Amino acid sequence: MDFSGIGSFGSCLDDFSGKYMSPCSCMYHGVDWSNDFSNGNPRFYATSDGGYPSNTVITMAMTEDGSKFLLELLSSKDSRVSNLIFSRVFEFIFELMIHQFGRYLFQQLIVSVDEIRLQMIMEKLTVAENDIYHASVHKYGNFSVKKLITALKRSPLITYVIKALSNKFEELMTDPTGQYVILECLDVLDSRTNDLLYVRAMEGCLELSRHERGVVSMNAFIARIKGPRLDQLLNWICDNVRFLAQDPTGNYVVQCVIGLENPAINDRIFNLLEGLYVKLSMAKAGSHLVEQCLRLSGMNRVISEFIGSDQLVFVVKDRYGNYVVQTALKESKKRDSRIHASLIVKLEERLDCLRHGYGRNIRTLFKSLQ
Repeated sequence: MDFSGIGSFGSCLDDFSGKYMSPCSCMYHGVDWSNDFSNGNPRFYATSDGGYPSNTVITMAMTEDGSKFLLELLSSKDSRVSNLIFSRVFEFIFELMIHQFGRYLFQQLIVSVDEIRLQMIMEKLTVAENDIYHASVHKYGNFSVKKLITALKRSPLITYVIKALSNKFEELMTDPTGQYVILECLDVLDSRTNDLLYVRAMEGCLELSRHERGVVSMNAFIARIKGPRLDQLLNWICDNVRFLAQDPTGNYVVQCVIGLENPAINDRIFNLLEGLYVKLSMAKAGSHLVEQCLRLSGMNRVISEFIGSDQLVFVVKDRYGNYVVQTALKESKKRDSRIHASLIVKLEERLDCLRHGYGRNIRTLFKSLQ
């Protein structure tokens, strides 16, 4: 196709309904084009009173063939083409980005128009309503927002996106779709650009860590955060580690931090958890945390608490605790014969009590370690 003349291009768009939307094609004839969005999102109509589309371009964009056609036009890299398409779809830019087919035009348009039009898009998406948030939690809109982040990563306009996301940080981090937009920022943008998200993570860490879905997002966030804010976040977690370690979900954040194997942070955590190792060993999530401590530099602290406790027999006979004690025996045998011997002596004192239930696992392990 030759789009060298802006007039012919305009005619091509205006005539598209005659060429591709004729009644005989049955593709668009008599369609009442509307979208209904849940959760208070806008409802729009792009039809004329006669039942035919009042905006041919936006209607084209929301069909598979029409979207491909418009993408082909944009591939000409003619600014007049992209500006004309922009002028036709601008009022429906949000609806475009969350549509199954329209999103492809949106994603190509934002890398085709100039900075002025990009700013117009950003203002429309963020000033009146937080459409960035609504798109982020939408199954198709999510892809559009991630593309927007990539397209704007070297532009000052990225601040529009970061601010919009930070205003809904906790909602996004607890949403199964929205969380991936936050993680995209961490993967694509530098630490300075993401700083507002880092601050919101520290402010909301406690609540997110106690949320069934939020804790998963928080762990992914911790694995990606860069720069000085990482140390601030890790130290904040240390400050609250005794509370988090005893929480059914918060426990997993502590495990994530320990898994980073930061010597200073881990030493602080292992020290702060002293007095809780016995109790944690008899909790489902807590037992995994204690086993992790045993496999790292917290082994001596954990075993010393076991040896000094009169509750060790209850740990050994517990459905979760017996696995912790097995790990303690195996790890100490490999790494510290002295403390291993001390643990053996302590367990042998109550060996007769371990003939039944989960205690039998320890008796069996005793034989294999001899």
